[in-house]
Amino acid sequence: MASANHPEPSVGNPPEAVDPEVAALLTRMRDRGEPAMFAGTETAEGVAAARARYAALMVETVRPVDRGPELVTDGPVPLRVHRPEGGASGALVVFVHGGGWVLGGGDVYDPVAQRLADDTRAVVVAVDHRLAPEQPFPVPHGDVLTALDWVVAHADRWDADPARLGLAGDSSGANLVAAAALARRDTGAPAAVTLLVYPPPDFEGWYPSVRENGEGYFLTAADVVACSRLYLAGASPRGDARLSPLRADLTGLGPTIIATAGFDPLRDAGHAFADALAQAGVDVRRREHPSLVHGFLGFTDVSTACDDAVAALHAEVAAAL
Repeated sequence: MASANHPEPSVGNPPEAVDPEVAALLTRMRDRGEPAMFAGTETAEGVAAARARYAALMVETVRPVDRGPELVTDGPVPLRVHRPEGGASGALVVFVHGGGWVLGGGDVYDPVAQRLADDTRAVVVAVDHRLAPEQPFPVPHGDVLTALDWVVAHADRWDADPARLGLAGDSSGANLVAAAALARRDTGAPAAVTLLVYPPPDFEGWYPSVRENGEGYFLTAADVVACSRLYLAGASPRGDARLSPLRADLTGLGPTIIATAGFDPLRDAGHAFADALAQAGVDVRRREHPSLVHGFLGFTDVSTACDDAVAALHAEVAAAL
């Protein structure tokens, strides 16, 4: 919904075609009868099946790595620590995985987080927050804030400098990271850089790309509704900036990279967030990927365009750190 402070997003020309390698992946998924990501999640059994499907897809589509993380079990939230190959630079990145607040926990995102560490030469601490629907809002939000505070306080554990802190997340993880960036701003020590990949920053607005890209491009409009329902668990999102960081006072945030995909239902919400950040005087860098779809962070082993997009985003984070 538009308002004086949050106008409708600026939308450029529609993309002409999906990247051919991504299109081939979508065709393979359709031909083998893959259901929508959140199909059947009305039951506990359906949620478990969706998690297994998502984990299997990531194994198929993300560029693999040959190293696993260090598991931190003595903190307030389970953490998965990824050290860069070839030695760390002293920078620290806290990463929060996507999956609609429901999927993607455990080791599913290890290759994504390890790639981030290797490309940026930062120690990447991935937050393994609790998942909805078993633990709906505000539990994942609280887990991320608690984990972030703990990681910053214990940065010397990884020989990292908390002043060189980056935040990164994709999809639902980007929603949680945006809230974490606001929390860091409120401490007087904003992050050096925040990377938000296809974020859902607004539970209150309506955006044309949900209709335009709601079928056939991996994440569906029905998926957006389903994961939101599971995360909210009956809570009202109205007026709650913890859910809709776009609606918060955004002044004073550090440099923020917003990456969007042309064929993503969440595209226009990402544009609107970038607009709001710019209006608040934030150094916002818009990175549009017109031929890609939601989820491209995990498609790096099946699409050169996705792999190149991730490499470019990581290079920008590294430069900011």
